[in-house]
This record gives sequence, structure tokens and C-alpha cells, in this order.
Amino acid sequence: MSEKMREVKPPTPPGESQFADLRQTTPTHMALDDGLLLRSVQSQEDAERYAAFNADYVSAIQGLTCAKLLAHHPTMRWDDFFFVEDQKSGAVVSTICLIPWRCRLGGVELQVAMLEMVVTHPAYRHRGLVRKQIEHFHNVVAAQGFDLCIIEGIDYYYRQYGYAYAADHWASDGLAAARVPESAEALPIRLRAATVADVPQLDDFYRQTMSQLDGWTMRAPAYWRYLLEAAAYPVAMVEDVASGAALGYVVGEFREEKGVHIFESSLPSAAAALALLQWCKTRGGGELTLGWPAESILVQVGRSLGSSKRFGDQWLWRVVDWPRFLQKLAPLLAARLADSAYAGLTAELTINLYCQGYLLRFVAGELTAVEPLGFVDASMGADGGDLLIPPDAFVRLLLGFRSLDELTDAWPDTGARRTLRHLWQVLWPRQDVYFWKPYMAYRDQARMLRDESSEPT
Repeated sequence: MSEKMREVKPPTPPGESQFADLRQTTPTHMALDDGLLLRSVQSQEDAERYAAFNADYVSAIQGLTCAKLLAHHPTMRWDDFFFVEDQKSGAVVSTICLIPWRCRLGGVELQVAMLEMVVTHPAYRHRGLVRKQIEHFHNVVAAQGFDLCIIEGIDYYYRQYGYAYAADHWASDGLAAARVPESAEALPIRLRAATVADVPQLDDFYRQTMSQLDGWTMRAPAYWRYLLEAAAYPVAMVEDVASGAALGYVVGEFREEKGVHIFESSLPSAAAALALLQWCKTRGGGELTLGWPAESILVQVGRSLGSSKRFGDQWLWRVVDWPRFLQKLAPLLAARLADSAYAGLTAELTINLYCQGYLLRFVAGELTAVEPLGFVDASMGADGGDLLIPPDAFVRLLLGFRSLDELTDAWPDTGARRTLRHLWQVLWPRQDVYFWKPYMAYRDQARMLRDESSEPT
């Protein structure tokens, strides 16, 4: 067992304002067929075996990440790590885990459960162990009151569990270093590895960039500390050489042999963003990869110099409880109605997801109730409802990732009553959303950063 995996779970940290973790978790202990047992981590020995299994059957980095999450994540509990154990041998043969997140969508805070560490020993595959664990995961998520599930996973595979694609993931712009202008008047900057002492500034910079979006991932100071101390997330402070003032931060790889790949950044000043691009040009050459959100100043400055979009994949989402989720969005819908030609709307509207319909009751501009209707007939001659839309398309609409018109083109079985089409566009317009969720461990933060604070540009 690697010494890095022999880490002890610290006491539960105190909650931080709105990030307090009030979930009531319960240990899992469930007998399966063939002498197998589904249970959660309950001891340091379990934690070490869980991490070692992921290291052996996925990668050393995944094993290290499991060890860090088990020992240091500020809001995860041992009850959030599930595994299947063969009672005959005592071996771990399959795992999953639940990583909790807080996200914002139009000012509404959402509780999001991330499904991760999905892996099964080759000799135990094709026995439905992943399916049984995911079913248990969904039951736990529902019991704990999460709004959404999310995963970055095997292409197409998780659709069978009710997940739908929405919101860009690992998206970036590519900028040829040759397009970055050289200037004798460039702002002199330096980069240095961020420390825990920088957390207040990091938190402030992060909020400045992400709060410009309609949908984004919230991050508490305790999580910044996890990223810096446990995960060795390669965060660099960008500083003005002359004054020593922090201009922002950047996260990424700055290696001459691999070029420059920026995963995350917050540089509120365009001058600082340009200075960073000039700094990167001298270290990487070739193409600079600028991670999104596209609305960030760094990406926008890059686009002014001729960068182009490099789409990644998309997040997979699953709505835990449709009526509860729609009702939670009520304040957002009320604000949109109040700022539109439909202010004070009183109406009963039927949304038909084909296998299940829902009645939305609006009174004086407020969504007061969401009622399940069961199957609503949409065959020839039947009314069908006011908005007919497949569940996959509806997830994209709810998160503001695509407009109703765009979805109608992609899903021809999307339709709306003509007199109400504009209303649906008011309730769910296209939004700027980007959910960045770093949690993986890095081996060597200093090498990733190539800390060159003594070599200012």
C-alpha cells in the first residue's frame, strides 16, 4: 500500500455559511447474489482497500484521488463511498462514489450529486454490479434531497440510467502562439504556486469570473484548501512584478515539451490576460489551449487575437424528482415572468415528456404547484399538452444550454402550442452555463506550474 493512500479521515469540518453539509448519511450494508455484499466504507482499512482497488484497475492517479477524497474532502463522508465485496475472499470487486456539489442556476442554488469511481474487477463484469450500485446511488440521492445527478462518463453508456447530455465539459479555445503580439510595453508579470494563504483572493477572483454566468459551480474556501493541500491542484497566482499585487490566478500545465494548457483562470483585467498570453508564448510555443468558460476575460482576449473554439464533450445529467426540481426553479421562473410581457401570469400548463406529463399551475406570476399527470396521450387527434418534449431535450432546455428552437431542430418530436411558444422561450431562454468540477489529485503541483517567480517577463 502506497504511503500516500494511508491517510486518516480528519474530523468533519465545520460548515461554512451556505456550504454547510447538513446531509444525513447512512452506512450501506446490502446482501447481493453469489455471496457478494454492497456496503460503504466504514474503516480506515476499507478506505485503503477502496483506493488500492481503483489504483490497480484504473490508474495510480485514480487511486491517489480516492485516497485524497476519502481523507480530506470537506463535505464527503465515508458513507458516500460504496463498494461490492466478495465475502468469500474479502476482496473489493467493484466501486462507485457520490461527490456532492453546490451549483447555481439563475440565482437558485442546486444540490448536485456526482457519480464517480465506477469500476469493476474484470472477473466480476457482466453480473450487473454497476447497475445495482447505481440503483442504490439513485435511492441515496433521492433520500438526501439532491436535485440533480451528474457524471462525466463513457459515451452513450449512462443514457440507460436516465442521464442526458447538457452543458459543455472540458471545452476550450485554441490560440496559435504566433498570434500573440510581442510588445516592449507588456505588463511585467510573474507566476508562483498558490498557497492556503491565497484562498481569500482565489475565492474572490473565482466569484468575479463565474458569477458572470447564469449557471456555475459554487466553491467554498474549505474546498479551495482541499484543492491546494490535498489534491495539489496546479493553481498559480499571477502577480504584477512592479507592485507585487495579485492580478488573478491560472490553473494548468506550462511544459515546454507539451505546450501550454490552461484548465481554469480568473483574470479580471484584459491587460493581465494579454500579459499572461505573452508569458505563455515564451514558454510553450505552438498552440495555447484556453479553458472555458467562454465568457472569461482570458478566452475573450484570446478570441480577439484569433483563437477558435475547441469543443470537448458534455456533462451527463439526471433529474432526481421532476416535480420537486421544477418547483425549486419557481423563483427563477417568477423573475423571468415579472420581467416580461407575461407578468402576473395565471394559467395551468401541461408539459408532456411523452412517458409522463406534468401540470404547472401559475398564479399571479408564481409557480405554485407541479402535479404529475401520468401518461398524456399525444397521438393523432389527441391534445397532447402545451409543450411536448423528450426528457433529454427538456434537461437541455431547463439548464439553458439550448433554446426551444434549437431543440426543435435536433428533436423533431419537440412541439409547443403556437399561442404559447413565446411563453416557453421566456420561461427557459438560452443561458451562459459552465460547470467546472475539479477533484482529481495531481502528483506534483510545482512541476505542473514550473514556478518561475524569479524570472519575470
